[in-house]
Amino acid sequence: MSTAKKLIDNLKEDVKGSHQKVNPTYMKLVEVFPLQPITAKGQHEMALKVLEKLISYVNEENQADEGAEVYLNTLAELVGDYERNHYKASAVSGAEMLAYLMDLQGLNQTDLAKELGGQPIVSKILKGERELNLRQVKALAKRFKVSPQVFI
Repeated sequence: MSTAKKLIDNLKEDVKGSHQKVNPTYMKLVEVFPLQPITAKGQHEMALKVLEKLISYVNEENQADEGAEVYLNTLAELVGDYERNHYKASAVSGAEMLAYLMDLQGLNQTDLAKELGGQPIVSKILKGERELNLRQVKALAKRFKVSPQVFI
């Protein structure tokens, strides 16, 4: 018996009865693009493509897909780790992040009017004439399914 097989058998025994179920969407996504540390530029570029499609999928689905969301969050962490190690971080304003996410999802100012308090307010935020407040940050985080920290 191989060492890896022994490890897996031992782990199966250790977690037996924990009733952790694996979402089928999650497993299919892992088969397509395995979750592992990103170590090369090509992997990073591919991970960004996968993230972009996942974000669109998660935001377009009428029903929550827990498997896709767990996979998305994990892949985003792996991409973040790679980027922290390979790129100098530059400060990005909440407005810049909002503009990026809007562009990524093909949204316009009217699409976010409800969350932010009207289209004129969205315009002022994007122009840098107005800062995002806490209520708006929370609403955007919920809308885009990201941490509120993204906009701070």
